[in-house]
Amino acid sequence: MRTSRSIMGTVLAVSIMLLSLRPATFATDDTSRLEDTLRLENVTFPWLFPPPVGLAHPANGGTCQAIPAAVGSLNPVANSSDRVRKVTEEVLADGSQVIVQDDLNTGTAEDSHGATYDFVYKNRAVFTVSPGLSAIINVRMIDSFRLQGNGLHLKVAFDWRWTYTAPAGVEVTLEPFADFPVLPFVFATADGVNPASNVTNWQPLSTRGDPFNCDPL
Repeated sequence: MRTSRSIMGTVLAVSIMLLSLRPATFATDDTSRLEDTLRLENVTFPWLFPPPVGLAHPANGGTCQAIPAAVGSLNPVANSSDRVRKVTEEVLADGSQVIVQDDLNTGTAEDSHGATYDFVYKNRAVFTVSPGLSAIINVRMIDSFRLQGNGLHLKVAFDWRWTYTAPAGVEVTLEPFADFPVLPFVFATADGVNPASNVTNWQPLSTRGDPFNCDPL
């Protein structure tokens, strides 16, 4: 689960961007379409729960009840994550936009005792943007995070819809470490319980586990 955050400048994008296909743009009389694929290998992608606490049980200062207290703190191993991100943008004849991102992150995490765990993060986000100003953005997001190793099997997931507004419209970003391709981006909730400011029509279609407190990506 990703909310707005700043990306730490500990990764040199020039050295780890193995393949970033230049955006391909297609146009017809009625629509235009952009497609972009990004592949990163051996990167450090910061988690939402920063070290030293990281992903941890509340007894260790964390937020995730599903992590046994005996594990201590879980944090990503430096330069051990891979990312494949695909973004498409379609501008329709009426000026509305459909922006889709499919994101896959895999990597290794380490606990306080040096034991390692494999994690897989998947996210599909669809943004339907109305024409004109103020823009109305309807979001459908399907998200999952799985971590396993040393007898621990954690999986959290959600399928949510929500709506927010952007008075000045939206901008598409293809920055390599951007969480989402839309600026501004407003996540459904800031506390896991109530809709965030500027969010309406939050529909938690399905939720597994506690993604707000246990999904670090």
